[in-house]
Amino acid sequence: MVPRIAVRYCKLCVRVQQSSLQSCSYATASGSSTRAPARIPPESPRFIDVPQPPQQAARRKSQMKGILPVPRKIFDPEGPDKTSPNYLAAVTKEPQNPPRILGPEDPKFDLVQWKVRQAALRRKNLREGLVELARRKKKIDAQLGAQSARKQALYEEAVHRPEREDERLTMPSIPQNMRVGVFSNVTDPNRKKRIAEKIENTKRHLAQKAEDKRTSLHSLYMTARSFIVTEAALNAHVDQVFDDQFYKANPDRSIWDRGWGMPDTVEKMLNEQGGLSEKAIESNQGSSPIIAKRVKKITEELTGGKM
Repeated sequence: MVPRIAVRYCKLCVRVQQSSLQSCSYATASGSSTRAPARIPPESPRFIDVPQPPQQAARRKSQMKGILPVPRKIFDPEGPDKTSPNYLAAVTKEPQNPPRILGPEDPKFDLVQWKVRQAALRRKNLREGLVELARRKKKIDAQLGAQSARKQALYEEAVHRPEREDERLTMPSIPQNMRVGVFSNVTDPNRKKRIAEKIENTKRHLAQKAEDKRTSLHSLYMTARSFIVTEAALNAHVDQVFDDQFYKANPDRSIWDRGWGMPDTVEKMLNEQGGLSEKAIESNQGSSPIIAKRVKKITEELTGGKM
């Protein structure tokens, strides 16, 4: 059975080779440079063998999920030098209480010796790790510094690079009097004077703000004498205002006419100035109330606060 299977396989190989040779001879005789693949119909896009660009066969990198933690800042510029012998000796101290010496016949001898070796290995790894991390940090800082200096040099060279000749020849012509404002900074001849004026304005504004704040604080202090700050004063004021006899004694007085009612109109103020009030008492007072208000205002300005 084995020789018969081998013979059949060889016959199949011979048939495949004969068919491929026939297709190649047919393509050569017809003068075509492309060979139609076997068992692909002519209406298929793969009937003509077109080479594929390497980008389509490029393998994409597998994106790993998650994020790496932020590495610790081991070497602080303001901290101690962690590669100095004193620091390494301080962080990798030898044990103060050495293990008890056991004989080889003791059952804990191997365990104690293993712990001693592990402790020594940890101290050695810590010392070597700090030294290696410091060396790596210096190397990376030097590479970053060189890269930054190289980029800065390229930037400075590009900024101060002279104008190319082809750009100068193909550039639209601009009058000389217009190039001053376009290609250079125009200096202000009154710059120092303008800056001095701005400084004085700022000082005057700050002084006015401080004076307004002082006046407001003094006004608050003078007005605070009538503030209700205790529960007893609040109860007394409530009993006085909400008493039934309070408004019966003053029928023309409303709860809203307490000094913050409707503001005076222009006509009323002009009538008060000219003594033409509708009320007989106010019309016969003359200019004494106006003079009293003016004197009070002048006194407040002179004393620097409310009266």
